[in-house]
Amino acid sequence: MRHRPGADGHAGLPRLACLAVGLTVATAFDNEAHDAIGQTAASGMDQEAIKNVKRLLDGQDVSDVAAWGHQADDTFPGLARLHFQVHDSSVQPHCGNFKEAVPSCKDDICLLQAIKHFYGKVLKDEGRSIVYPEIDYEKVEKGIKFTDADSVKMLINLMGDLHQPLHVGYSSDDNGHEVQVKFNGKQMSLYEFWDKAISEEVRTKESGFWYGGWTHIRAVQSEFEKDKELWKKGSGYAFDAWLEDTMAFACKTAYVLPSTGKKLVGEGAPTQPIEISAADYRQWKEGWLRQILLAGARTAIVLNDILDVKAAAKLKTGSAVNTDADKDKAKEQLEWDKEREKMQKAEAARPRSSGPWFNPHVLFKNMVIAAFTVPLFLAFVNHGMNPQVYYELAMGWLDTEPKATDAGAMGRAGKRTL
Repeated sequence: MRHRPGADGHAGLPRLACLAVGLTVATAFDNEAHDAIGQTAASGMDQEAIKNVKRLLDGQDVSDVAAWGHQADDTFPGLARLHFQVHDSSVQPHCGNFKEAVPSCKDDICLLQAIKHFYGKVLKDEGRSIVYPEIDYEKVEKGIKFTDADSVKMLINLMGDLHQPLHVGYSSDDNGHEVQVKFNGKQMSLYEFWDKAISEEVRTKESGFWYGGWTHIRAVQSEFEKDKELWKKGSGYAFDAWLEDTMAFACKTAYVLPSTGKKLVGEGAPTQPIEISAADYRQWKEGWLRQILLAGARTAIVLNDILDVKAAAKLKTGSAVNTDADKDKAKEQLEWDKEREKMQKAEAARPRSSGPWFNPHVLFKNMVIAAFTVPLFLAFVNHGMNPQVYYELAMGWLDTEPKATDAGAMGRAGKRTL
């Protein structure tokens, strides 16, 4: 079971310190939702960027690696802090003026700074001059390193996290972990509801929709065009604006029960567990789907900037982060290779026939078949398939029959003329 922030033995530390060292190893959106973000991103990417993604990620596309960052978290728990933007409720009231909310981001180890870091790191490796936050990886996870390919994969994953509203939440409710809700008879945290419950419900109850091609940039085309214009003002400006956009969504939508309009945290909050009705789910679902599409569209903008340039050829392939999932995949591949080798050896050891290279019986059989099929084929080629044509040919053949010379034959010929 994944542990919550501050629940891993740091009880003696102040609350924000606990959050800083013990953030939950949990997904922001489940793997299938990350895959949907990746598919949306691919639909908005330039062809050159798509080609460079394939080269850099060993034939994989954006959706294949969209959840890779959380596989890395499972192996290296310290990386989880890169996926959250926790706002200090002791300094700024919960969902007060969110534009002035103060994040807990010691040593630049938080979501927004991590996005800017990996983006800047990739651009620097391409040879572009850019100022970006430096993150000391030793303070994140001992011994961890990131290649160019790893940095791109982290960017893809973190851009998805930026649009999960409770990943930019508040310390007072532990990013939604301390808000208990009840949905379809099951109790869970508000974080879990936004992280996976909506996704599971859509896939289970609306599978036709989920697999029906909704993950396309055209669904948010107007927002996509606006965000491209925003990006031209500067990447840092766009990243900050996108964070504020998600914070506004969190405070105005994710933290507010649609049916009552009441906030789920703070004074006047409903008694927990808070019942989520079908109507509440439907309204929240629409917002959740929009966040998936926006995440994909904005990921496409970032990747086009990085990879739709000649300098992208400088980026190196290969990974320095060997996750448990990577190890399992390598073991599975080794087993496949062993099985393939075993089958090849068995095939090589199978006795081979030493008889003549042709079989007279088979040859005769084929000749008999050819004696019938070849004339029929030629007839069809020359005269077509109309039965009337063959009837007329047969009658013509009978009319040109050689004249008989014996008396019986003459008699028969005489009868035909009667």
